[in-house]
Order: sequence, then structure tokens, then C-alpha cells
Amino acid sequence: MKDWVLKLIMLALIIVTVHPAVTYASVEKPAVYFNQEKLDIFAGVGLAGVTYVPFRPIFQKFDMNVSWDANSKSVIATNANTTIVLTNNSSNAIVNGRMVPLVAPPFIDPTEHTFNVNLRFISETMKASVQWVKTGEDASIFIVTKS
Repeated sequence: MKDWVLKLIMLALIIVTVHPAVTYASVEKPAVYFNQEKLDIFAGVGLAGVTYVPFRPIFQKFDMNVSWDANSKSVIATNANTTIVLTNNSSNAIVNGRMVPLVAPPFIDPTEHTFNVNLRFISETMKASVQWVKTGEDASIFIVTKS
């Protein structure tokens, strides 16, 4: 009897520890591709239908230098042509010195401790196309930069 209970406990521990590490694409958590390369980032869809991703990986895919200002809770991303400033919970971004209204503000995820930004806004600001592909319950987002 003890052997059976021990095996059951071990099985439960394996399921609990392995399951969170496995992720599946879905409409709520779409897979993200950048020029056909699948990115290893979490994408989540907010209440307004906005897809959010952590700021650093997406800006780096666009070859931007990023810095985080902890005092203002802002991210600054720059390259030779573009500067984007996003501030936590602000309804406006600053792109090349101009204020641009946002559909939904960036936010700090308190559980993951990440600053999340609107994937479409970033991609389109960087002149990339964004396409959602839904198949049943699965979804993927394809970002393609112009060559």
C-alpha cells in the first residue's frame, strides 16, 4: 500500500513540475514568429484584444538598443532611425520626439516582473507587417520586416 501511495505522489509531482513548462499556442497565448523564426517569448492577449510581449526581446529583434529607467518606469529603445519611449500605464508613446496615442498602455506584470508592450504597435512603428493566423483554438503571429 505504501509503495502505491509513494508512486502516486511521485506521479503527481512530475505532472505539477512538468506541466507549467509546456506551453501551447492558443488564441490567448499565440506563438510569435519574426521573419519565420519562432521566438521564445511569452505573448498574451489583453482585454482590449491587444497582444503584449516583454519589451527587451522584441526590441532586440528589431536591432534596437534598450534601456530601462526604473525611476520613471520607462523603456527607451533606439536605433539609427527610431527612438521609442514607453512608460508604464501611459496611454501615449513618444516616437522620434512626437507623442503617439496608444490603443492600450504598456504595463509591468507583477508576477513575471516584466514590462510588457503592444506587439503590433512596436512592429508597425518599425515598419514591419503583422499577421494573425488562427486555426481552430491555435493562433500564431507573424512579423515580417521589409528588406
